[in-house]
Amino acid sequence: MKFWIVSIFVAYAIASVTALKCITCKNAMSFETCDLEGKQRCMENQNLCETVIRRYNNQLRISKGCKNPKPHRNYPMPNDRPSGKSTKCNGDEVNSFCTCVCEGDSCNTGLDNCIFPISVPTSLQVGHNNCPAPPQSFPHGKIYCENGVCRYQCTSPIYELWPAGRDQNVCGADGHWQYDTPCCARPCPPYVLYDSLSLYHFKPGSIENAIRTLTEIMGSVHVGPESTILAGLSFGYEPVESSVIHFKDGYNINSYGILFGERLQTFQDGTLVNTGAAIQYAIDNMFRPELGMRNHRVPKTISIFTDSNPDDDVQTASENARNLGYIIYVYAFEREGVVFDDDRFLEITGDPKHIFKFGKNFDSFPDTWWKDLQEHFCQDPCAHALHDHEL
Repeated sequence: MKFWIVSIFVAYAIASVTALKCITCKNAMSFETCDLEGKQRCMENQNLCETVIRRYNNQLRISKGCKNPKPHRNYPMPNDRPSGKSTKCNGDEVNSFCTCVCEGDSCNTGLDNCIFPISVPTSLQVGHNNCPAPPQSFPHGKIYCENGVCRYQCTSPIYELWPAGRDQNVCGADGHWQYDTPCCARPCPPYVLYDSLSLYHFKPGSIENAIRTLTEIMGSVHVGPESTILAGLSFGYEPVESSVIHFKDGYNINSYGILFGERLQTFQDGTLVNTGAAIQYAIDNMFRPELGMRNHRVPKTISIFTDSNPDDDVQTASENARNLGYIIYVYAFEREGVVFDDDRFLEITGDPKHIFKFGKNFDSFPDTWWKDLQEHFCQDPCAHALHDHEL
């Protein structure tokens, strides 16, 4: 059983390995035109994406493609050599040449890493319109301002500009920018920012459907230090302390799956199901910074996976959790001889949309769960990334 549980979790965590893909073009007259020509799948020995910019009489010619890393070990060092008024990669000469390489799928998208500075000087470089100064940094990307126009680019393959298409901003004659500053955001889901703690209570006959549900949830979100992290606990009459998985151990889906398979407990009929006690235990002993819980900027959830009705007072502990801002879900799995008490489950969640019930024949995860996930955690793409890395 434990090997089967671990195998399911690991299967969801293994990513398929594919060749690098780079934006490819030849002598395009703008970055936008170049990027429209699409991606090329690189050869096995080509682990870098390259951008080459040539300037003839102040007219750009841009080429991009795949590159073998060996001839390029010293880049961008050669581009720091003197040329004209500044260095080899510059915009102050009518004729210049610049090349640079980067790692990651489509990392050579958009403005080039070599030419444009990452930070913006305190004095605004936008001419005479006196717009407010642009941000001094652009998390997960870079910003370049000149002659009343700011351009934005995300520098990580998993981040994209949001709102889409806002890669340029113009300072208007009225002294206001055309748009608010965009951000570099990740798709949500799968990059969902929250601390997710699960409480488990199962009799031996109903565990399989619960495992399928849990693995579908875990397979739909990215688990990592800047997205979802996991914690878990089995409970019956009381919390099983030997089953605890703390948030500090839940940054990786593989390691969590192994611990889950080793520590998950099942309970025989006749065991009291003290769900309220388990919720209060989690609040007091698991939602703690020293055990890996992140700060107030990261939403918190408690998910209860069960095949039984609660036997104790759940309202007090659940209200304590909700007053702390924690969102509570119940996932109830049909078991012979058990009729679920929806009123008791509602005492736990405080919201009927947070109760999900599953029959013996597991089919698929309800669409309402996906909708709820997006409503709670994906409304503002600029807010669900820890841009300053303060966890």
